[in-house]
Amino acid sequence: MSGGALAYEPFYNGWTNEWMLRAGDPRTPPILFVPPLFEELNRTRALIVAVVRRVAAEGSSCWVPDLRGTGESLLPLEDVTWSDWRHDVSAAAAHVSRESGRAPLVASIRGGALLDDAAEAAGWWRFAPATGAALARDLDRASLTGGAEWAGYPASPEMREELRSAAADAVTPLRTLRLATDAGEADHKLAGPALWRRSEPGNSAELAAALAADLNQWSRSCAAS
Repeated sequence: MSGGALAYEPFYNGWTNEWMLRAGDPRTPPILFVPPLFEELNRTRALIVAVVRRVAAEGSSCWVPDLRGTGESLLPLEDVTWSDWRHDVSAAAAHVSRESGRAPLVASIRGGALLDDAAEAAGWWRFAPATGAALARDLDRASLTGGAEWAGYPASPEMREELRSAAADAVTPLRTLRLATDAGEADHKLAGPALWRRSEPGNSAELAAALAADLNQWSRSCAAS
């Protein structure tokens, strides 16, 4: 399979088989992406795929799992717990390790950073990490502005409370990127649109290229250390 070509394969989380998108030869250095949560995933999906294609074309294998209740999962979201999602991240990392023969670098985006420490990883790379409280406020705001409750995501009361209290854990080695408009601390800031804030899904070729270049460099640095 050529570097930028996409394939889908199942991974077993101990209870169900869920799907994982892959680009690149699995024998190359692996990167496991932990995607954003809820509506932010829909708004950034095209960006994630663009980054995956670019990174895989440079000689890595990239893997993006569907967590239970998301993407192509057959389970209803209302039956999924926060612990289920953490277990899925752990199981996905174990799957990648078996397939590639080495622990992956974990790349998380937005709310994915709240789950990424569940993976056994060679290192962590985070883009625009968000607190659970901030994500929950955005979903609450969507309900108040006339939209469906929690933007149409039927999360259980337990899931909502877990999200509100969730924060990204300290991990090492870690590299954090943010947009230039984000006041949070970061190792590097770059220009680009906050696609997760837009009302419709979108993409940015310039942002995808910048993220892929940084991730490729960080991946090589971790591999060499």
